Amino acid sequence: MNRRKFLHRSALALLATPFLGCLGGQGFRFEKNQVIGCFGDSITAQKDGYVKILQSKVEGAHPEMGLKFINHGLSSETVTGLTENDHPGPRPYLFDRLDGILDADPIHIATFCYGINDGIYGKPSEELFNSFKIGVYSFLEKMRQRNIPALLLTPCPLVLETAPIVSSVSKDFSYKNPYPEYDEEVLQEFKRIILHMNHPFAKAKIDVHTPLLENQQVCYDKDPIHPNLNGHEVIANTIIENLAF
Repeated sequence: MNRRKFLHRSALALLATPFLGCLGGQGFRFEKNQVIGCFGDSITAQKDGYVKILQSKVEGAHPEMGLKFINHGLSSETVTGLTENDHPGPRPYLFDRLDGILDADPIHIATFCYGINDGIYGKPSEELFNSFKIGVYSFLEKMRQRNIPALLLTPCPLVLETAPIVSSVSKDFSYKNPYPEYDEEVLQEFKRIILHMNHPFAKAKIDVHTPLLENQQVCYDKDPIHPNLNGHEVIANTIIENLAF
């Protein structure tokens, strides 16, 4: 049994037993000198993106806190372990590297921002939604094992209205040829899964999808997947607005 199948089988069993006593609302507060590991795909990995902006804003407003944000984003990565046919090679799978990162760079808090790649830009299905739910839950279980609180961010939107992709000759859906209703039918459901995830180590659930979508004309340029610097500013501000220092 490969690693992905093992994780999925284990998580399915756990999902059948809801946790009790989960925090309601955004009850999370940072403490001094904490290290925050930020996990995600290429949106998180952006060199001058929201992780760097968070570091700058927190240092400016709360220098006494001594918080350190570490960027663990990786381009193309998923938590579903799926890859579209038209992708150049298998997409990276977070759980192939997560333990190694946590062993090498201990952190106090983790942020999670996945989803836009996880549906591999295709049509919705219950199997797909379960795969994403299991991926989120498996991440939270990893955090529980190490006593690391997690802050879940919803996926960012796919803004084909603002930045349309030229039609591809390929019949397969992919990042180069996304299903036209991918945002409405897939990412909106991924957002719902994040916002309704019931787990004691999900200490905050933050909707960055909605403000990015509502302000898409200033948050995106020619690329419907990756926010521009305005978009990353929106992500950082939304995170800060939902947390306490």
